[in-house]
This record gives sequence, structure tokens and C-alpha cells, in this order.
Amino acid sequence: DELSIMVSFSIEKTPILLVRFTAKATDMLIDLVAEQWRERGLLVLERRVVGQETILTLTTTQEHLEEQAELSHYMLYDHQSDCMDYFTVQRKQRFCRPEFEMDGSSSSSRDEYGLFSTSDWLNLTLRLFNSVPVLGSDEAKVDATTARSTERDLSRYLKTHYNAKVLMKQEIEANSSQKNLTNEDLLNRISKSQRWADHGERSDVLRHVLESYGLVNVIAQIHLPSTRREITSQTTFGPWYQFRPPIQKIQEYYGSDVAFYFAWMSFLTQWLVFPGVLGLFTFVLRLYRNDNIDEDEYTPFYGLICFLWAVLFLRFWEREEHRLAYRWGSFFSTYEQQKYFAKRVDFHGYLRISPVTGELETHFPDFRRRIRYLVSAAVTMVMLVTAFTVMILSLNLQGYIRPQSIPHRWHANNTHPFHVPALADLAEEGQIFDMKSTWRAFIPPVIHVACIFTLNSLYREIAERLTTYENHETELSHSNSLILKRFLFEAFDCYVALFYLAFYERDVSRLRDELVMVFQIDTVRRILLECALPAILVWFKTGHLNLDREGSADKSPTLDDVINEADLDPYEQFDDYMEICIQVGYTTLFASAYPLASLVSILANWIEIRSDAFKLATVCQRPVTYRTSGLGMWRFLLSSLIWTSALTNCLIAGFTSDQLMHYLPSFYMRDQTGFTDMGHDKGWVLIFVIFGLERFMLILGLLLYFMIPAIPEDLLDKIERRQFLRNRESVQAKATEGQREKKTQ
Repeated sequence: DELSIMVSFSIEKTPILLVRFTAKATDMLIDLVAEQWRERGLLVLERRVVGQETILTLTTTQEHLEEQAELSHYMLYDHQSDCMDYFTVQRKQRFCRPEFEMDGSSSSSRDEYGLFSTSDWLNLTLRLFNSVPVLGSDEAKVDATTARSTERDLSRYLKTHYNAKVLMKQEIEANSSQKNLTNEDLLNRISKSQRWADHGERSDVLRHVLESYGLVNVIAQIHLPSTRREITSQTTFGPWYQFRPPIQKIQEYYGSDVAFYFAWMSFLTQWLVFPGVLGLFTFVLRLYRNDNIDEDEYTPFYGLICFLWAVLFLRFWEREEHRLAYRWGSFFSTYEQQKYFAKRVDFHGYLRISPVTGELETHFPDFRRRIRYLVSAAVTMVMLVTAFTVMILSLNLQGYIRPQSIPHRWHANNTHPFHVPALADLAEEGQIFDMKSTWRAFIPPVIHVACIFTLNSLYREIAERLTTYENHETELSHSNSLILKRFLFEAFDCYVALFYLAFYERDVSRLRDELVMVFQIDTVRRILLECALPAILVWFKTGHLNLDREGSADKSPTLDDVINEADLDPYEQFDDYMEICIQVGYTTLFASAYPLASLVSILANWIEIRSDAFKLATVCQRPVTYRTSGLGMWRFLLSSLIWTSALTNCLIAGFTSDQLMHYLPSFYMRDQTGFTDMGHDKGWVLIFVIFGLERFMLILGLLLYFMIPAIPEDLLDKIERRQFLRNRESVQAKATEGQREKKTQ
């Protein structure tokens, strides 16, 4: 089979990055930038003028890849010691083995030495690209060099973004020759405000300068047609019974960041089989007994079992995550993750002497960032209040807020605080939004979805501006802050109506109706927007959906392929993670209200895995590769939803519905209208029982969670073996050095 043949690539002949210069960039400036790249190890393979824009394709050399891997503390498989270890150029032969197959899959998408996959190429090349400074070595020596009579375009643009660190070093060197002062003393003579003014909004990174001046509008990662075709055919068009895509090949091509998403999706889908089957059994049993969701006495057990299932899923996923992180060379400590993760080119501050290295560094005080956190929190709170207001108006239009249906709770002396008569009357029988109509009842939810979509789009822009304003130093902290803001807002949009109906209105029937409607609409939306729409776009663009019919069958992409990719939208992983996390929330937080959610999720995820792989290959630019050690912030958000589900399911069973009343009938009272409430004289006991049950479930969940080790035993053996070998090598090196000293003496 052609797809199973091992494919090796030559980095020097394969385009890795695409850079598109705008019409503002002159030919001389582009030549100067290309020369600057060449000095740092980046090669321009092809160059073409398209309209008024100029497109360049870049690559690097194997030597520079290896140097960058050593600087970045890359972990690769050491065949001599049979474990993962940090790559060094000096010990290169220990990591070389082209036929190496770590998980039994073919070693495709790797270089001729078997060292780096194509995702490693991209990651290391981007690190190199982002480290290219504004000024070259010749220009950095003497400031007068930049003031040549020809007034070169690059120097003219870079004067305002001059390398402040170079100027500061020159001033320190000039002063230190006259007085016996330390660098720190000399630097402190320059006021902090002046250092902030000189360097506060400036960058010494060439990429940042080019983008900030509008000289470059696209920096994209280039697809490799043969590898992309192979992965898509095995994932999107694979067997219908396949739930696990080729994770190792996805990691080698798209990077561990994307591979962790697909691994998590397939892992979750397989684990959903148990609650899906159990939920179907609960649903059929309720139909057989002719019970409604409000009075079914067996549904609470399903909710509690779902909580324990979710805890086990979370723990076993952590184990799988650690296995994959070790295999992919990203199993390292938090300190190393922060230290070696890509620095943000937009990070700014004032210059100071680093207390760690003793060198000049850009520093941003923590107290300034905390103040900016407060500003972000205030803006986010305003947006949440806006979303809550929209939700209240929508529930009135849908007829969910009806004080007259609960006269004992809402009356003239105790009016409903969220009832808007002018809107609620429109949902009455015969009105424009008649809640009993087969089609008019769907109009308010559609209006609500449109409003929420608009608010999400607005807050997306606001969140990005706020996160940039917070001025994070690393891409990791910037990404985590942005994810947290957007998740809080969009999760609030998705869950606030459900929480309102469950714990304020205390109407489990309406909760189930709203949950079913929202869950089904969201599932259909995902299928249409992420499966049908991309397929239609590709069909209109190419006339077919089969990637095997691509015109280019070569290993390396042609320049025409690259030019087409420049116009594609960048891949954004947030929406993919967000949708699945919200889905997990539906299946766990409200398991007692909708037991079939897990079963529906299996089908939705089966489609999602295939559509996401198709979208990555055809609709989006090749994503930026990061060496991550797992889901990161998403795992924290996922665990928050799971642990909260113990409380929500206990409250739904005992407070929102009549499900718990079958077991504790003496603690409830029901009036002539059928309204059930806690007994006034025993209400406190019932509250104690509900929260006591929640605490019992939490304790049981914690026991299960901590009884299972997060790191598998076989993985611990590999980690301990690596540490043992490193200690032994250190002892041998010291012994060798001691022997040399004795011989010298």
C-alpha cells in the first residue's frame, strides 16, 4: 500500500514556513530581512510576487534544527539507554535510528536520521524564527552603522524599534570604563520610568516589528500533501467502527497539542459507552413504568453513578496523558515548562539585571499585572451580567417564568423578581410565541441563540484585548488566561439557564425540556458547521472531497499549494475543546435530568473526530505546533465540572425534583395543586441529608481518585531508570575528571 511506505524528508528542500509581505514592504526591505534570516539559519526556498504582495517560503538546515533542539531542552528517545532523555548534539548518535518504531506504527514524517518528525521541524523552526533579533550582528555593534547615507529601508523602520538592550549595554560599558561600578549600579542610575519609556512598548524581535508595522500580514505553517493525505484518509474516511484515529501519526505531523485533543476525544468516546448504555436502560425503565422525570425513583442512582464514572474517567485519562507525554518527550516539570515554553514576542516591560542570570532582561512587575487582572475581572463581570439579562428575557419569551403556575410561592406579597409580563404574555396560548405551538415555540430559542452568538463574538474580541493588556511573558500563561476568560463566559451562557430552572424555579420538567432542546440544537449545529459546511466549501473549491485526487503527489508542496494556504483561516483549537467540555458538563452536571445525553454524545463525538480531522486538512492553515504535556488548562476546567456534578445531581434529586421523595416521604409535603416542597418542620433535616449525600459522594470519589496512581508503574520505572543512568554518568564523569587531575599532578 502506498500509504504505508516509510516517508523520509530532507529539511533543506522542504518548505516549512510561509511569510507574506504586504505592499508596504519594498524589495530592498525584503532583501534585508531575508539576509537577516539567513544569518540566523533560515533559508528562503522560493519567492513570488502575487499582485502587490510578496510570498516567501522558508526552511532551515539539519544543523540548526539540532542546535535549536539542544537549546530548547528537547527530549528524544535514547536508544543506548532505552529511555527518554534530553537531546544534545554531542550525543546525537544515541538518538539516531530511522527505523525506530515506538508504538508499532511506521516512522513516516521523519528526517533521514529518524531524529525529528515534521511537527518537530515546525516547532524548532518557529522557535528559531521568533528568536531572530531586529538588528544583525554588524548593526548592533555601532549605532552609527544604522545611519548610513543610503538610509536603508530596514534601518529606517527599525530606528523607532531599536534594540534597547544593545543601547543599554553600550552605555553601561562606556560608564564602567570611568568608574568602578557594577552593571546593576550603573543601570539603577537610569530611572525606571526612563527605562520603561525606552523599552516599554518595544520589542527586539524582528517578527514583532514586521507585524506591528503592517509589513507582514501572514505567517503560516505549510502542509505536506502526502502526509496530510495519509492522515486524513485514515481518520476522516477510516472504518465506521473506528473510534481511535492514528494518534502517533497525528502527533508527528500536527504536534502534541493537536494529538492530545484527538487522543482525549477518542478516550472520552470509548468511556461514554458505559453511561450511554446505563442511561438507555434507565430511560427504557422509566418508559416501562410510565414515570415522568420528576418522580422517577431510579434516576438519582444514575446521576450518582455518573459522578463516580466521571471521577474514574478523569483519573484514567491522567494516566493516559502521562504515557503520551512521556512518549512524545514533553513529560517535564512545571518549572521547565514555564522556562522553556515559547516566549511571547509581544511581551514588554523595563530593563533590569536578572537576579538569576546577571544579564539584562525585560521585566514586568507583578503588581502591575495584578491591577490589570482586576480590570479584566471587572469587564468580564459586566459581560456576565449582560448575558444573564439576555437569559432572563429569553426565558420570559419561552414561557418558563410563569408565577401563576406556583401560586403558593409567588403571589401579591412575594412577586417574582425576574418576571417581565410584557414578554411573558407573548408566550401565552394564541400569542406570537405560543409555547404550545409546534413551530412558534422555537422562535425565542433561535433569538436567544443569535444573541448569545453575538455576545460570544463580542466577548472573544474583548477577552483577547484584555489578555494582551495583561502582558503575559510566555505563550503558555497567555493562552491559559485567554482560555479561562472565554470558558467562564461561554460556559455561563450555556449553563446559566439550566441552573436557573434547576435551582431557582426548581422545575425539573422544564429543566429537562430546556436541556434536551439546547443539547440537541448544539449537536446539530456542530454537525452542520464542522462537518457539512467544510465539506461543502471544499466541494465548491475543488469539485471533490477525496484528498487522494490532489494534483500534487510529491512529498514537498509546490509554491501554488503554498499560495492557496496563505488565504486559509488560522486553526483555533479553543472552539473544539470548548464544545466537548460543555458536552461533558451536560452529561455529568445534569445526569439526573437527561440520562440519554451520554448516548447522544457518542454519536456526536464519532462525527466530531472525523470532521475535525477533515477541517484541519482542508479548511484551516496547518496549526502551530507546541510540545505540551497534556490538556493543560482544559483538564483543570474539566475536573472542575466533574467534581461540581456531585452537588448538582444531589440537589436535582432532592431539591429540584420529587425523586428523593420516594425514599424520604415524611420530609416532603404536597398541596392540592401537586406542588411539592420540603416540610417546614423537617426541612433542615432534609437539607442535611442532601448535602450529607453530596459530601459522601465527594469522599467516595476522592478515595477512588487517590487509590489509582496518576503515573502508571511501568512509566515510573522508565523515569527512575533515566534518573539512575544520569546519576551513574555523573559519577563516572567525576571519576574520570579526578583521574585526569591525578595524572596532571
